[in-house]
Amino acid sequence: MDLPDLIREAIASGRLREPFSAREAARAISSSEWPLTRVHSFLVRYCMGNLAASQVLVERVEYGRYRLLYDGPRDYLPPPTKFRRRTTRIDKREDPTLPGESEP
Repeated sequence: MDLPDLIREAIASGRLREPFSAREAARAISSSEWPLTRVHSFLVRYCMGNLAASQVLVERVEYGRYRLLYDGPRDYLPPPTKFRRRTTRIDKREDPTLPGESEP
């Protein structure tokens, strides 16, 4: 079985949550065919943004954390920190109001 199917199965059963690291994915899969080093190299190879990738299967949401791509990339809102307690305009995906336009 290929790795994306194994990861989808682990997510569906609740053994793995997105975003996940290579170590978490390898632990959830627990297969001798997919050791940690192979899982990590697979995620890096088929990650969005890798120009050498023949097929894009995962999206890197932060350093070392990945999500499976289902119907395309999804928005990732990082959890608030002590310096940024609320979402910004970019996070909300609001378009700026141009001069001369009325507020909706």
